[in-house]
Amino acid sequence: MIKAILVTASLLLFVSCHEETPTHSETTEKDKVISVGKSTVNYLNRTATILQVDIESEDLKSTRQVEIRMMKPATPSKGALILSTGGFGTNFYGIGFETNTTLDHALKIGLETFEIKWLGEQGWGTGIAGAGYPRAVRAYGAILRYLKENEVQNKAKIISHGGSGGSFQIAYGLTRFNLEKDIQHALLIAGPPTADLVQAIYGDEDLKSYWPSGIGGFRTTDYIHGWDGNGNYCQNRMQNPPDFVLENLNKSSLLSTLIPPDLSYTCSILFVNTNDVTNADGQGKLYFDAIVSEKEWHYLEAETSHDVGGIPAGAAKIRFLLEELIN
Repeated sequence: MIKAILVTASLLLFVSCHEETPTHSETTEKDKVISVGKSTVNYLNRTATILQVDIESEDLKSTRQVEIRMMKPATPSKGALILSTGGFGTNFYGIGFETNTTLDHALKIGLETFEIKWLGEQGWGTGIAGAGYPRAVRAYGAILRYLKENEVQNKAKIISHGGSGGSFQIAYGLTRFNLEKDIQHALLIAGPPTADLVQAIYGDEDLKSYWPSGIGGFRTTDYIHGWDGNGNYCQNRMQNPPDFVLENLNKSSLLSTLIPPDLSYTCSILFVNTNDVTNADGQGKLYFDAIVSEKEWHYLEAETSHDVGGIPAGAAKIRFLLEELIN
């Protein structure tokens, strides 16, 4: 048998038989970001702006909604931190003590913060079951470019940061859609968990890149491929999967055999992982090993939580790396 991996502390994602062949050089903007409103709120004892946008994609039939919570430092900006979250991306990054402390720290050291929150029950996957992971999260790049053009004050240093499903929003942009041209650094935590989906789901269960039973990634992957309630191929991993399932999981993997095997980026890629109970670290290491350009691997072996940004050791490492990146 063969198996593959995805995760997000019990949240996650999807891909279809009609998905286009992945490449590492797509440049045409297929996702249109339309501003529909702004409001202000008080957050972390600061004024924050909530930007509401619609996402219209030329090859997807659903219009999706996104909110971005934006905050500016009190001192001159040293750059921008674009934050995305796990699962379907339906939360702001700052949702607990450690993540809010990280946000506050980023602002204090001079970073503008932009927290991306996808609306709808399935967030970035709302209304697009069958799209596959790459197309489903492709609009992350369009959102980042919109923010860079319209909201970011200091464009010289753009840092993309996200965990689990949030990390693969960034990683698919790098492996498929030339996101490296828009950022200087990517800080990926808790994975990314979808480097090799065939191994994660149907692969060698003795490897660290094999998803353990019970995580949300199985249903998310069924959903985003149009298989939830229509075969449930990932949720029923003990069955022998049809060839088209394996083919589409390969297409949907970060390290699809249809893209170049050695990945070289002009931006630096930093990884922070724990000895993750969901094996997201094993999947993340596959992606790390495939990168031949500037990269760093930070491993918190004594920790087992998938919520890397929500535990003290993980959050402290993230804050330390953010300081290093802007100095």
